[in-house]
Amino acid sequence: MKKSNLIVEVGEGKEVYDLLFNVEAGEKNYIIYTKNELNECGDIIAYAASYDYSNGSQKISPIEDADILEFLDVILLQIQSKMNNGEVDE
Repeated sequence: MKKSNLIVEVGEGKEVYDLLFNVEAGEKNYIIYTKNELNECGDIIAYAASYDYSNGSQKISPIEDADILEFLDVILLQIQSKMNNGEVDE
């Protein structure tokens, strides 16, 4: 699977993340991305955001809807399960 990067401007600098996938739900677009950092349990930390385009650039925003966060978490867990079972090409 080809990796895509997400570059986020933070103040005067930029941070590079690996884009895991994007999801369109209703009229909104969402992304799941990571810096491949591990938490205390050894799991990779993933982030979720909504995004849209304005003035020729992509703008990400935090997701405040708990139902959407749960929906994205279920999708991520399903993909992880399929990858662990060898059902998805990495």
